[in-house]
Amino acid sequence: MSKEFSFTTELEYSVADVHAALTSEEYWKGRVADGENSAVELDVPAGPGTLRAVMTDRTEPSALPAVVRGILRGPLEMQRTDSWGALAGDRAEGTLSGGANGLPIEIAATSLLRAGDTGGSVIELNGTVTVKVPVVGGQIEGLLLQMVENIVNVDKKVLEHWLSNR
Repeated sequence: MSKEFSFTTELEYSVADVHAALTSEEYWKGRVADGENSAVELDVPAGPGTLRAVMTDRTEPSALPAVVRGILRGPLEMQRTDSWGALAGDRAEGTLSGGANGLPIEIAATSLLRAGDTGGSVIELNGTVTVKVPVVGGQIEGLLLQMVENIVNVDKKVLEHWLSNR
């Protein structure tokens, strides 16, 4: 069973500025610079103006909800892949995917960066979370939806902070 999600983030910065940040190796390396349990691998899959960032985060069992601790042995290692295509006019498309070791979970989404209706820019994220665990899968899907929402909120704060310091 899967649960769908849709999140919209509005930013006061131009599409070009936001896209430049999202395809900047410096931006992504800064995301994990302070995290001792985080790492990032970067590549440019389709030439200039594109980027794929694979972030890995490790969480100790004591920091996980009981329903997850009950089926996971050891730390949870989550992997998140953000990919952004080249800017085409005032739009860029991307994807977000994620998974974890030891848990049959999947996050799959498409991203759209576009101009905002009243200036600035908007990032739209639409996708699904899927957990293939009998009995408690629905509970874990709910937790994953909260996690994706948290990712969106943190991403917005980090992106705004990075852009405001440029």
